[in-house]
Amino acid sequence: MKKSLALLAFVALFAACTAEAAPTIEPTSSENRTVTAQVTPAATKQTQLAPITQNSNIGSREPVLFTTTDEYKKFPVHLQSAFENIVNAEFSAMTSKSGMSVAVYSNGILWNYATGKASELSEMTVHTPLMISSTSKTVLSALILTQIENGLYKLSDTLESMFSSDPNFLLFDSSRINAEVTIQELLTMSSGLGNYNHNVQGKSELIRNPQLEPADLINLIQSPYSTSGIFEYNDTNVVLLGMIAEWHSGQLLADLYRQMFFDRLSISAITLPEEGIEWNENIFSDEGGNFTDPDMAMPYTDISRWASGFGNMIDAAPFGFGYYIGAMGKTRYACCGIISTPSDVARWGYELYSSNGEAISKAVRAQLTNSTTPARTPPWSPSKTPNNYSEEYGYLVSKKNIYSAVNKTLITSTYGHPGGGSGYSGWLNYSPELDLSISIITNSQSNSLGTCNTAKPGDCMTMEIMDKYKNEVSGP
Repeated sequence: MKKSLALLAFVALFAACTAEAAPTIEPTSSENRTVTAQVTPAATKQTQLAPITQNSNIGSREPVLFTTTDEYKKFPVHLQSAFENIVNAEFSAMTSKSGMSVAVYSNGILWNYATGKASELSEMTVHTPLMISSTSKTVLSALILTQIENGLYKLSDTLESMFSSDPNFLLFDSSRINAEVTIQELLTMSSGLGNYNHNVQGKSELIRNPQLEPADLINLIQSPYSTSGIFEYNDTNVVLLGMIAEWHSGQLLADLYRQMFFDRLSISAITLPEEGIEWNENIFSDEGGNFTDPDMAMPYTDISRWASGFGNMIDAAPFGFGYYIGAMGKTRYACCGIISTPSDVARWGYELYSSNGEAISKAVRAQLTNSTTPARTPPWSPSKTPNNYSEEYGYLVSKKNIYSAVNKTLITSTYGHPGGGSGYSGWLNYSPELDLSISIITNSQSNSLGTCNTAKPGDCMTMEIMDKYKNEVSGP
């Protein structure tokens, strides 16, 4: 009974955080990884649907190594000092905090920095991996649009045509899953489908099942679907997109990400659940050893469900880190299951959105960056508050105009995606004007306003760093 209550409390906490940024409030080349150059994308035109190959190339659970070589160029010393001062000032002003890691990247130039603690036993470093949460969606949209470019399917294809041979789809409740929803509506979160995250009790029960599949998450939906075409930020859309990517390639999502992006670009990352901690009979007390090197930063949040105040969730809760990571992977899947470092994420943002990047083709990049519209305002956008920036949503990408907190003038426009929930917060922003990518990740819930008084701490830091860099490159 005690375990069941703990499970429900954990899932309730996770569910409360899935609207992670609610307004209430290069590649880092690893010296230890062999990089395969120019891997041909696994997705190719097929004449019929291919079942997923369950024998993933991932292998047994060995530590994933997170290191950064010194091959990158450096920003001028005075800029490095300015960036560090900006981060330290914001971090000092934050309440309910643990650690923070930051990276700024532009065309082979990297600055990274970390402060605070990763756990009660270790300091945060630039190599410490963290959960990037919904920033993971940027990898999914790149995959989907590349598969479309490779001819596997079209934006206009419907769920019915996508899953016509999938036995799981035939079992979905037709009153809750609209078979006429298109790939484009899923990418823009305009499907009208119910949100599986609202079924907290159902998720709690599913987590205990070692054989949980993505389709089981879809079966958690409790409400009938509504008319498609209206934007609503909802992770049901991304679960279905992940299932489509797997079904039409015959490969698991983790293998697709690694082959098409991570190995080719030397991005160090873990993709849950396939690369997560194995579900075993002792998973509830699994301490998660042998997972990453260095150890992953622990999640810090409100721990009042188990103790009092703010603190390390794993220390306070009656479950181990292995169970936490396993549960995150099972319930988040394609939505938000990637673990990485800001250095890798900043490089990923650059490779994805920059005209100098190599993650996707120029045609796909144009399709991605042209997909946003003011008609879709994400729930974390503070645009309804006076003097705050506006933000609009597209194919799992957010575009926003960043204004100076001092004189309210436009600094630049950026593409990216925030992430957070269950003890982590993150921000990824790339500016085409500055050709600059910034990733900021904390191992705590950062829901309060930052020192700029118009947005959260990560947004305030992004604003100041980009403003400082813009003044540097534009000159007097």
